[in-house]
Amino acid sequence: MLQERMYTVSQASEFLQVTEETVLTLIHKGRPNASKIGKGVRRPRWRILGSDLGLFLAATRAKQLPKLESRRRRSKASLAKDYFN
Repeated sequence: MLQERMYTVSQASEFLQVTEETVLTLIHKGRPNASKIGKGVRRPRWRILGSDLGLFLAATRAKQLPKLESRRRRSKASLAKDYFN
């Protein structure tokens, strides 16, 4: 049986390129799913499955915006021409 990789809060923060505090805040909000391992005396020890990190990234990915038409600037000559006509 293959075992899936589990990330600590520190490893997940490096992977997501955010602080550990941000990862803990996300865990307390329930995104991504995490498991409390052991009975930490000072603080709980969280583990996050790699697949849960992938699902979290997919869910938070920004939708691609449609391209806007480019707006060309009019030359000063054409602006002056329109002004005087």
